[in-house]
Amino acid sequence: LQAGIDFIGQQIEHGTLEHSSHGAFSFNSLLSALMRDGRETEQDVLKGGARYTIWTVMAEAFGYAVASWAASKKLVYDDRTMTVQELLDALKANWEGYGSLRQTVLNRMPKYANDDDYADEIGRRLLRTFIDRTHHYAKRWAPATLFVPTVGTFSWYQSIGYELGASPDGRFAHDAVTSNMSPVYGADHSGLPAAINSAVKMYGSELPGGAPVDLRASKSAFVGQSGTDRLVALIQAFIALGGNMMTLTVTDAEELRAAMREPEKHRHLRVRMGGWTAYFCQLGREQQELQLKRAIHGG
Repeated sequence: LQAGIDFIGQQIEHGTLEHSSHGAFSFNSLLSALMRDGRETEQDVLKGGARYTIWTVMAEAFGYAVASWAASKKLVYDDRTMTVQELLDALKANWEGYGSLRQTVLNRMPKYANDDDYADEIGRRLLRTFIDRTHHYAKRWAPATLFVPTVGTFSWYQSIGYELGASPDGRFAHDAVTSNMSPVYGADHSGLPAAINSAVKMYGSELPGGAPVDLRASKSAFVGQSGTDRLVALIQAFIALGGNMMTLTVTDAEELRAAMREPEKHRHLRVRMGGWTAYFCQLGREQQELQLKRAIHGG
């Protein structure tokens, strides 16, 4: 964390940052016009024209991190049903030959997004450390460059997963991780209110870079005026409880399957992609499969 912050801080200070969309020929005119001092200096925000340079420090794969810590803690230290080495052996084997253990991890261990204090407290501890360490290492570069903590993956959750081995929550090596601050696929089995209750515990007011929880609901749950009223109440509750960001995709698995079979008939279908909406039929097959997996399992 410190190495990353210092690397970006030095590059910004020396005017040599050549990273991602912040390369030598990248500009953001609209953002520059909206930032303080941008119009006065007539310099682009990506070229030092704003009063402050703001950089987000991003925690990724939150749901899997919480589930992995919870499973490891409970199996190895609380229940003492296995040793650390036995768990490591299962991960090195990518769960092959450990099917029974994997099913136990998947179905019986505490999971974030169920209003489960065991898992949610682990999530809070992870985020508390992450937020505090980010602020500590960022002090050196303030106020010219401000580093703000966030939890997110954008649409990278698939590529992030490619780089990771098996994890203690039962995930296979190279499988996609969960998006943003969202639950592990199929883990939010207690319904939308419980998922929201877990999300609002996670220091949302201290994550100014954003911490979206991406949730999915069946279309049947929001039919007619009563369904609309139910959706409004859900969103209002999230805001009243101090939630940071929430995205909702309202669809069902059969609609997604139909769109995969006959895309020309479903070009209007849109789904949430970690902060923005995408046309489902324009996504790659792997991304479509992940959306379908969410629809089947929830979350």
